[in-house]
Amino acid sequence: MGLKFLALRSPKSFKDAAVDPIQDYLTSPLNWSLEFNRLEIEIIELWHDCNVSMAHRSYFFLLFRGDQKDCLYMEVELRRLKYIRETFTNNTKTIENGRTLTSMSSLRALNRERYKLSQLMQKKLSKEERENLFLRWGIGLNTKHRRLQLAHRLWSENKDMEHVRESASVVGKLMGFVDMDLASKEMYGLNFSIKPRPKKSSLWKRSVLSLSTL
Repeated sequence: MGLKFLALRSPKSFKDAAVDPIQDYLTSPLNWSLEFNRLEIEIIELWHDCNVSMAHRSYFFLLFRGDQKDCLYMEVELRRLKYIRETFTNNTKTIENGRTLTSMSSLRALNRERYKLSQLMQKKLSKEERENLFLRWGIGLNTKHRRLQLAHRLWSENKDMEHVRESASVVGKLMGFVDMDLASKEMYGLNFSIKPRPKKSSLWKRSVLSLSTL
């Protein structure tokens, strides 16, 4: 599973989305804790609206926990997501790894990811761990398709921060990055480039940490 790099639409976008905000946050009297919470809530809502990979959501949520220098990544992620939502709203197309990305295609990918996560529960968790998870998430042990039920409940309530934390924890455990070294922020690189389209427009490549088997 590899990390995907972020790409902004132009050098000016890079300056607006990254350089200016980090300077502002580091030099202004702004209460960064409150600002971080605001940005995080907005990002979580946009993840939901854009059908972003749960692996990406969980990795990002677990990695960036409020250090003031996180503003760089928070601002870039926020602007990236707003751009994707805009393309979905306008029924226009964007490109991800050479593939056309639409609201429907991202939803299909998210559903495939849920199925893959349900398979990982069988491989990565003991029977006791699975049963404890089912009970914690309100899934009866005598019901059918328990793993799929759980997979479809993960990241389903974007306004409940406790639910978000629990979802990130479960996905993180299944994907193997719950106990990651926070120095991995340095690996979360930014690659600024321009990708032209035939109509002289340029696009972002989404930064999506996705299941390599999808």
